[in-house]
Amino acid sequence: MLDITDIEDEEIPVVAAALVIEPVVIIGSGYAGYQVASSLRAQSPDLSITVFTADDGALYSKPALSNALALGKDGDSLVRESALSWEQRLNIRVYPHTKVTHIDRVNKKLQTTIGDYPYGRLVLATGATPVVIPIDGDSTATISVNNLADYRRFRQQLSNKQHVTILGDGLIGCEFANDLAAHGINVTVVGLGKWAMSRLIPEPLGHALQNALSQLGVDWKLQNSIRSIQPTNGRYQLILQDGQSFETDLVLSAVGLRPNISLAQAAGLETAHGICTGLDHRSSDPAIFALGDCAEVNGQWAPYINPITQALPALVNNLLGQSTAAELKSTPVLVKTPILPLSVLPAMGTGEWLVEQHDGELAAGFYNEQGKLTGFALLGRQLQHHRSEWLEKLNSCLSTV
Repeated sequence: MLDITDIEDEEIPVVAAALVIEPVVIIGSGYAGYQVASSLRAQSPDLSITVFTADDGALYSKPALSNALALGKDGDSLVRESALSWEQRLNIRVYPHTKVTHIDRVNKKLQTTIGDYPYGRLVLATGATPVVIPIDGDSTATISVNNLADYRRFRQQLSNKQHVTILGDGLIGCEFANDLAAHGINVTVVGLGKWAMSRLIPEPLGHALQNALSQLGVDWKLQNSIRSIQPTNGRYQLILQDGQSFETDLVLSAVGLRPNISLAQAAGLETAHGICTGLDHRSSDPAIFALGDCAEVNGQWAPYINPITQALPALVNNLLGQSTAAELKSTPVLVKTPILPLSVLPAMGTGEWLVEQHDGELAAGFYNEQGKLTGFALLGRQLQHHRSEWLEKLNSCLSTV
């Protein structure tokens, strides 16, 4: 088996400055992994940086996967830069199509599918994997879209299809429903909730979003799930838990994500829902850090872009030997449902929603038992211009808790 340490030594110049700070290895080339590499390079021109990624390492916008049809983009046009290009631009090493199979914490060495590799400091940016719901019958009808390769397969299977069933009525399910229906494809959403996005928004907003998507042709079968999938005449017959039956061409599963923590668990790192870190994003091993969808920071798992962006300055400082705690501020998530724009700052703790009408649009604040605003949801085009006001009010409430 090839020892890729030799390749690293040959191609990365050894400079005096690089000897002061231990080489950094990053596992994962998604938004989190790439941003760490880019930010590190901006702060340290001579630091040895290596990235291992199980996919091809191309840079693309993962949030765009759920509205790429509306953007008129296929898998190739979503790519912003190849792995080779950003490897050369940042003067780092990127090993695409390479899996890390084990972390040897004692010897600070990674076992990979192309050989062993040492690390000084390690960043786990391993992301998350779609949750798979067991369904009887033909599972080949079901696909999840969590990365560019998934999207390419989805677009290929979507060719000449008339009807797609989406399993999952949450944020991603609603985004895909809007995108597919606006593209002229018949859509049925099957989900456990009583209304659309019931885990994130209150009932009046959920019903309003649901009705808007229905106007695009989306059919809803809620408080339900798929019991079985059977092929029939080139299509698939779905039988739901309540006994309803209908035919579809493809099933898109969008029931949530599970952090990729198996590598960390096998290495003996502390994990809960994600890899446990403090605000310094350091794991239970002081040489190993975690960022993005795989990380659980101070007991909170936030699978969104903004927490990654906010954490970067502190994480880079820590990797460069300057102890820093990240300042993570609450920021709303912009849901890509252009038929009825929605922004949500997920509610924290226990409390209740209070819903207001503003010129036919709906705003909801989530208030805790002390009457403090801890989350909000704004549904409607004009209300999106008031996000900063709601955020200012929320931050004011949190600062006085």
